[in-house]
This record gives sequence, structure tokens and C-alpha cells, in this order.
Amino acid sequence: MRVATITVGTNERRWLEPCLASLLESDIPGIDLAVWYVDNNSHDGSTAFVKDRFPQVRIIQNEGNVGFARANNIGMRAALDDGADYVFLVNPDTQTPKSLLRDLTEFMETWTDYGVVGPMQYEYDESSSIALDAYNDWSKTALRWGEQHAFASDWPNHPSPAGPPEGRAPNTLEHAYVQGAAFFVRAALLRTVGLFDEVFHTYYEETDLCRRARWAGWRVALLLNLGIQHYGGGGTTGSSYRRVQMRRNRYYYLLTDIEWHPLPMLRLATRWLKDDLRGHGVGGVTTWWRGTWETAEAVRWLMRRAPLMRARRRAHRQLGRRTDSHSRPQARSAR
Repeated sequence: MRVATITVGTNERRWLEPCLASLLESDIPGIDLAVWYVDNNSHDGSTAFVKDRFPQVRIIQNEGNVGFARANNIGMRAALDDGADYVFLVNPDTQTPKSLLRDLTEFMETWTDYGVVGPMQYEYDESSSIALDAYNDWSKTALRWGEQHAFASDWPNHPSPAGPPEGRAPNTLEHAYVQGAAFFVRAALLRTVGLFDEVFHTYYEETDLCRRARWAGWRVALLLNLGIQHYGGGGTTGSSYRRVQMRRNRYYYLLTDIEWHPLPMLRLATRWLKDDLRGHGVGGVTTWWRGTWETAEAVRWLMRRAPLMRARRRAHRQLGRRTDSHSRPQARSAR
């Protein structure tokens, strides 16, 4: 059994010692572990630090900042070429309990119709303790919205993406998506459904991959009895980059979703547009004039990609038809 972990970093050297050390200290008897670090053109010495401090870590150096989606795809392709059975995407600002990789692998080996799973996220302890004491903000939000769709806070009446109650594993929550900060996925799913859609660049790429996994017949879930420490927030919090990326990607995600009918899709997009123009949309609050400018940037980006969005919708409709459901192993009950 081969498991690959992939950590993408951009000027995040301060987090790399506890992150990579905790991954390398994982208790995984019988599992071949490969730890990959993908550097997104850092200027803080991250690559040199990893090379010197963790010579066993496999390093990929990007010549520029290619974004979260593409950088992880570069790592995932390398891991798949290396023969990985499972891939664990894990952010630099995390600390991994020793048993987590073993527990995630054992879960997937037992419950074979789950394609993507993730541990619950707990507050980060900078004292180097990996105790799981309190949920972080992302986990609290995920538990609050439960198994509703990705935009439940804006449009609660849309159907849940969760699978049927029959055949579920215990201690699972089939949330709309597993966050890319701690994202455990089958290699078989990646080879059939595909990797991240690089058009997203940053934000919503994992949400999109989770919905494609479901359309292809896989289950997606958070594992309530497993956990990881994640600081969260990232270096783009409160920035114009974050607001523009999140706004354009949210519309792109909605407009390529084959489960949304045109009228509710239009009504939801109109609701978003009003908030975005006032500077109160997704990604953070700003002034009305900056909100108008940033929203115009997002709209121009979307208009240039109208043909691509039509192509994505066609591909999404074909996804379930192309995937032979009989080729996927059925779930086995854990004993």
C-alpha cells in the first residue's frame, strides 16, 4: 500500500518544520509513505530549508506561483506516476497526529465506495503539541451546515449532495466538500474523474472535485472520529486577490453545476451580484467602489470563459455516463 502526501508552500517556511516532521513521524506499519513538497516559487528559503532539514522529502520546485490547484496537480501527477494508491493533500499550517495516515488508509480500504475523505480540523497549537482539543472555525462551519450543498447559507432549499443513508460508514458526515487543507483521495478516483480544474487557480477547486466525484458515483465525507490541527486563514486573508478569486470562482462553480436549474441559478447569482457590488460579498468586506471594481474584474474573467463553461457543463453531464458503476468496488461493512 502506497500513500503520498503533498504539501504546497508559498513563502511558508515558518510552518514547514512541524508540518513535515509530523508527517514523517506517522505510525504507518505496512504502508509505503512518500512525502512531497511542492514549492510555488517561494523567496523565503523554503526549498533550501526542506532540502537540508528533511532530505527524505521529495521536492518539486515551480518556477512561478502557479496557484493552489495547478501546484497540487503537479504533485498529484508525480505521486500517481510513482504508483501511489492514496494521496493526502495537506497544507503547511497543519500538524498531523501519528495515527492519522494509518487510520485514513484503513478506512478507505474498508469502505471502498468512499472516494474522498478528510479528518475534522482542530485549532493549531504552536507549542508543538498535537492534541485535538477544540474544533477550528472551518470545522465549526462544516458541522453547522451539515450535509447541505455548498451555498446553503445563501440558498438553503437546494437538495443536499449527500448520498443515501444505506451503506454509510459510521462516524461520517457527507458534507458538501472536504477542504483541500486535509484532503485524502483515492488514486483510482483521480485517474477516472481527473485532478483539480486549474481554471479555479485558488479557491473552490476541492469543492468542484468533490462534486465530480459524487457525480461519478463515489461518496465524499468528513470522518468525525479523526482529526488534524490546522491554523487556517492563509496569507491572502483580507486581500483584493482573495476577494476577486473567490467571487469569480464562485460564479464559475455555480454556472458549471448541472444540478442547478436556470431560474434558481440566475436568482442566486443576482443575489450575489448585489452584495459583491456593495463590497459585502464572499472573500471579505471592502468599500463599495472597490467592490464594484473587483466584481467587474470577476465578470470580465467569466465572460472570456463562457465557451469553456459550456464545455465543462457538457463534460459534467457525461461524467456519470462514462464511469462504469460496476467497475467500482462496493462498500464493505467494518467489523
